[in-house]
Amino acid sequence: MLPNFAAQPQIIRKAVPLFWRCFQNGLLYRLWARFTHRPARLLELEETLDSAGVKNSHYAGRRAVEIEHIRGTQGKSDDFDATFHPIKESSRSRWLSIAMERLCGRELPPVDLVEVDGVYYVRDGHHRISVARTLGQAYIDAEIISMTLNRRVM
Repeated sequence: MLPNFAAQPQIIRKAVPLFWRCFQNGLLYRLWARFTHRPARLLELEETLDSAGVKNSHYAGRRAVEIEHIRGTQGKSDDFDATFHPIKESSRSRWLSIAMERLCGRELPPVDLVEVDGVYYVRDGHHRISVARTLGQAYIDAEIISMTLNRRVM
């Protein structure tokens, strides 16, 4: 159930332009990435795991993670770019509900991340990360699963 923000129109007036700024910045980011031949997509966890295989994994706890170190996803590379700008306008409703919660000062649950060789992949929390980046947060609380990969020697 979504919270009732009808009584707080000032929150809506702040959140909607934030979404559109984030969305439009994403368009510019992806255009610049294409122009400069740089990748604009999030890394895919499945591709990383397929390339080497998992040696072991364990729960690594809950801690604050620098958002800049979150570079991948588990299955949402078509929904967010490498800097967590939403790619599809269909993300707007969910994005706005999270932004309004944050603008009201409410804490959100930690995101779920998988750490592989110092790179973090999002399992759950893409919208929370996108909103956090847009609001200028450098860190986000996360529950972390750490994986070690088998190294294939050629």
